[in-house]
Amino acid sequence: MSKALVTGGAGFIGSHLSDKLINLGFEVTIVDDLSTGSLENIPSVARFEDLDVNGEGAKEKLIELAKDTDYIFHLAAIPRTQYCVENPIECHHANVTGTLNVLEAAVKNKVKKFILSSSCGIYGPQEKLPIDENAPINMGTPYSVQKYMQELYVGLYNELYNVPAVMLRYFNVYGTKRQTEKGSYPNVLAAFSKQKKEHGKIYVTGDGEQSRDMIHVFDVVDANITAMYSDLKDCEAFNIGTGKAASINEMAKYFECPIEYIEPRPGEAKHLYSDTSKAEKLLDWKAKISFEEGMRGYINDTTK
Repeated sequence: MSKALVTGGAGFIGSHLSDKLINLGFEVTIVDDLSTGSLENIPSVARFEDLDVNGEGAKEKLIELAKDTDYIFHLAAIPRTQYCVENPIECHHANVTGTLNVLEAAVKNKVKKFILSSSCGIYGPQEKLPIDENAPINMGTPYSVQKYMQELYVGLYNELYNVPAVMLRYFNVYGTKRQTEKGSYPNVLAAFSKQKKEHGKIYVTGDGEQSRDMIHVFDVVDANITAMYSDLKDCEAFNIGTGKAASINEMAKYFECPIEYIEPRPGEAKHLYSDTSKAEKLLDWKAKISFEEGMRGYINDTTK
């Protein structure tokens, strides 16, 4: 039986990925500190370790947990942009030092592949759209700097210690089940859900015409599995998106409640969407779920 270790496996994407790996017959170890994840998300057959990847003794514990592991999927992070702006040192340790600890476990156990969950946030505002993997890196927040540092370290470990790796740059992930509203800065759909429940209306920044590439979590899981099975190991980075953009106003209409427009967020990119031709060509992966289909499922899902 093949073994996989999933950091952040009690979270939104990580829990779906863990489910898929178990369905494929893997023995799965989940590492999560439950800061945004939930015990309810953890499959009963998975091994679970309540661990902060940046905590005291984390490196040694991760090395132990990864013994005989074939694949490491690194999703553990503090992914909230505004929170990272307000708490840059805390987030640096979690997102960067934590990644180094997981990479050390990969080196010591000679894993077959290390798959990093990165972010389109590293690109920042772009003049040319769609965004391909050769676009300028315009880091404008601590979070984007930290995610890019993750990539740089994965590349370094690939070069120095021969850690086979693939890096996946997610665009805006959403989907059914486990979409957290936990914390002060949930993503846009989770924020809308929370606002509708608490206030009977939703708040849209600016004019709402800013747009994002919304990628369903099932497609993101498929990208991870495809990367795992692929022959790629030289730290290639791939955009994981749909190649299409949906405006915030388009998203808001699915909630069928009043909308209040508020001040625009300073420095927010107006439009972001991906060029996925590299993933289609080299990874043999393409998103399958349309925004309309995904949103219908999201709105009708009572478990999110």
